[in-house]
Amino acid sequence: MSKKIKFITDLHVHSKFSRATAKNLDLEHLYMAAMIKGISVVGTGDFTYPAWIAEIEEKLEPAEPGLFKLKHELRYELDKSVPKLCRNKVRFILQCEISNIYKKHDRVRKNHNLIFFPDIEIVKEFNSRLDKIGNIKSDGRPILGLDAENLLDLMLTVDDTGFFIPAHIWTPWFSMFGSKSGFDTIEECFGSLSKHIFAAETGLSSDLPMNFRVKNLDNLSFISNSDAHSPRFLGRNASVFNTDLSYFGIREALEKKDLNKYHGTIDMHPELGKYHYDGHRKCNVCLNPVQSLEIDGICPECGKPLTLGVLNRVQKLANRPEGFMPDNRHGYQTIVPLADILSEIFEVGPNTKKVNTNFNKAVETLGPELEVLLSKSIKEIEAANIPLLARAIGKMRKGMIKTSPGFDGEFGKVQIFDPEEKKMLKGENQTLFSIKGVDEKKQSKTLAPKKVSKKNITRPIVTKQVQKRKTQTKGLNKEQTKIIQTDGHPLIVEAGPGTGKTRTLTEKIAFLISAKKIESSYILALTFTNKAANEMEQRLKKMMKNQTEQTVSVCTATFHSFCLMILKEYTSFELEIADNDTRESLIKQACKNKQIKPAKADLIIQKEKQSLHSFADYDAHGTTKAHEDQAIKGIWQKYQDLLSQQNLVDFEDLILMTVNLLLEKNELLLKLQRRFVYVFVDEYQDINKAQYVLIKLIAGNGRNLMVIGDPDQSIYGFRGSDNKYFKQFANDFPNSKKVTLNINYRSTQTILDASFQLITGSDKTSSKQQIFSVLNTDISKRKEKIIIMETASDQAEAVAVGKMIEALVGGTSFLSIESQNINMDKEYSFIDFAVLFRTKKQALVFEKIFEKANIPFQSLSKEKNNALNKDKELKELWNHEQDFFKFEAEKVSLMSIHASKGLEFPVVFVAGCEETFIPFSKNGETIEDIEEEKRLFYVAMTRAKDILCLTHSKKRMIFGKTCERKKSRFLSAIEDNIKQHQKSNYKKRIKPKTAEQLELF
Repeated sequence: MSKKIKFITDLHVHSKFSRATAKNLDLEHLYMAAMIKGISVVGTGDFTYPAWIAEIEEKLEPAEPGLFKLKHELRYELDKSVPKLCRNKVRFILQCEISNIYKKHDRVRKNHNLIFFPDIEIVKEFNSRLDKIGNIKSDGRPILGLDAENLLDLMLTVDDTGFFIPAHIWTPWFSMFGSKSGFDTIEECFGSLSKHIFAAETGLSSDLPMNFRVKNLDNLSFISNSDAHSPRFLGRNASVFNTDLSYFGIREALEKKDLNKYHGTIDMHPELGKYHYDGHRKCNVCLNPVQSLEIDGICPECGKPLTLGVLNRVQKLANRPEGFMPDNRHGYQTIVPLADILSEIFEVGPNTKKVNTNFNKAVETLGPELEVLLSKSIKEIEAANIPLLARAIGKMRKGMIKTSPGFDGEFGKVQIFDPEEKKMLKGENQTLFSIKGVDEKKQSKTLAPKKVSKKNITRPIVTKQVQKRKTQTKGLNKEQTKIIQTDGHPLIVEAGPGTGKTRTLTEKIAFLISAKKIESSYILALTFTNKAANEMEQRLKKMMKNQTEQTVSVCTATFHSFCLMILKEYTSFELEIADNDTRESLIKQACKNKQIKPAKADLIIQKEKQSLHSFADYDAHGTTKAHEDQAIKGIWQKYQDLLSQQNLVDFEDLILMTVNLLLEKNELLLKLQRRFVYVFVDEYQDINKAQYVLIKLIAGNGRNLMVIGDPDQSIYGFRGSDNKYFKQFANDFPNSKKVTLNINYRSTQTILDASFQLITGSDKTSSKQQIFSVLNTDISKRKEKIIIMETASDQAEAVAVGKMIEALVGGTSFLSIESQNINMDKEYSFIDFAVLFRTKKQALVFEKIFEKANIPFQSLSKEKNNALNKDKELKELWNHEQDFFKFEAEKVSLMSIHASKGLEFPVVFVAGCEETFIPFSKNGETIEDIEEEKRLFYVAMTRAKDILCLTHSKKRMIFGKTCERKKSRFLSAIEDNIKQHQKSNYKKRIKPKTAEQLELF
């Protein structure tokens, strides 16, 4: 039978592998510090970090159930360095902290969460699953673009004996209730899983009485921990248990809120925490909530919003008066850390030699620090013979101290003795024990803040939409309504970027089903990517949510999946589809002993198939030199034989085979025309000849055909696409009608102006229609500009982009927040950013830098590898880079410009805006199609909603050589009055030869 004992815990610490932590924050130093502080159970911290969990396995061994101890050979040597009175057994509990940054309920949320497990194998399984979601290798406290609710769900799925505790729940920037990014209730944060949250961490800036004021938290157990980034800070906050010494004893005491088994917290005065009051660190302004309320939360120095602290946030959510004490509450004790007491006594810093000497003297004479502070008698403390220590601890226990509250990342200060009292106690007039005068300029301003006129206050910009025109269809503009109501005519829609193309298309389909009572099975909607097809399907389901299941059976498909469906339904087709890797491998085999490069042969063969040619009638069509014709034809024939031997076809075979089938079997064609009476085609400017012929066959006379697209976004010439089919639609269908959409719902007018300037160039007589934004249309109020950023190198480019992302996210850590003056008009999460490249190799530098900076990202190379284990049927139809990306993930997207087509992001970086990249040249001299390159850059620019940053480097590593670079000619097409030039000042740091090891105290 287990025995109950009283012991102190500190369950939230870090390791040497976390940012801004001491180099000696290892298991050995945690072990010694725990004994010196009087702590029996300490968290391991950082178990998600691969090197740290390896160290945990190497140095720890199982002890009581779910707890671990340092191996004997390590303990034996370390115990010799610990004062005898402090030596006691120390146990470790497997613990980590995870930073979650994500969007929920239309706001960017940032919260830190603690996770505990009883077993190393469980931790490894959890880490394995987490590694598939985000980067856990760059920092001990990983930053994940993952909803906290989903993280909790993952923990429970791995092992429900784990437990989950929201960390420092009131801290403004990174907590469940924080003023900057938190929620108002646990349920808002964790939804249906809220019942699994049975404990929360107070944090350094709050204590139990503050939390008691919020009735909704009565069912929680509150724990306090140090969140130590150095061994010397262990135990500044702690918790007291009276249960059996085990993981499960700790968990049960918290979950059941057993007051006999869990006694409560030991806390520093909350005023000493870094975020207790409101304020601005850079302006040196500190205000209590009443004062900040009087000035509407605006800094009296700079006119920007204050960082509202923990006390302010508690008061906002409180539904009980200050000082309220509920029944059945945990106990709590308040302390001033011993080093801080000694620092005041000797008027030196808390980490100075004098303080360290007297600290060691105290614990050697009296025992562990927390015993000295809380339970040693005043007489015993006097025996240590440290001046004023006994008196100071006596005053601390009675609460007879003064505090200067912390604010906006600045720790508070404590004063136990006033100068006159100290002089009297010492009987001395010397300055040894007097409080030094405080420089008035550096003293925090806590009273009578300046009166600030409204004109000096910078408030967040709220963009207003222009008044919507009255339309016959709710929420649609005049042109969109015209499209939906057009009937009985072939219809072509020219839709500029961000003009609601997908919405208009799906609204028309929904209109046919609901208003025209057309059977949904009569409708076919074709697009180019699985993502686009799925999005269209989901939109239709949402629009038709009140309809029966049968009425939403619209066939939404990619061209390739549609053809596969036809072949399977109407022929004996049983072949499998070769994915891109397989195709490339077979092409290489076919090219063996031939003087043709596989990539060239592959490109020619695919283009020929897209033009409805087979190897039997191949005559080069001007694509190769005459003497290469036979070689290509032989390679093609060999390639087809290899496919046939393995019972395979490639993607382009699907369309080729389907078109040939319909041309041969008129009866089947008529059946399909009767089956798909209404045909819709998205991105019509990107179709190739095979797709064009397929559409004309299925659509028949085109009476119920609608195509939509934008000739200025035709960017797939390299794969046979040609916007001539868009331009000749009127000739193909003489009875057709055309509608143009030019009201943009995505981008700011500045971005649209810059894009229009690019696409029209110096041609002032261009007939192209300007696209107008519904956002900030008043030119006089426009502030935003296109950022043109010059960097020294490709590495500097990635670092500069990473820093800008970190700033726009509002900082990814306390350290980054405190090191920059953040003032944003909008909130951004990682999912809001895209970095676009012309060549996929450019992404490699960004991947390396972002991994190191702990910025969550997704890229083709990573996502493609993750996709290898996916369902084969889905994998077969992934023929586009975009389909490998998970856009529900909270990650920065690193992708080619081609892959970004059809997507939108609040913030877009177009990297490498340099000659030979943009516009692209394979040999560094020849540009194959300058107009398509211009259209491609236009697509890149118009992906941006709020901020567009175009970067270029002075030097870049290309094929192993450092090359001088020239900025892209396209940048000069943008008028100077809407450009903002910036230069990155990043310089590569030189690492010191040896790392200095810090002392324990």
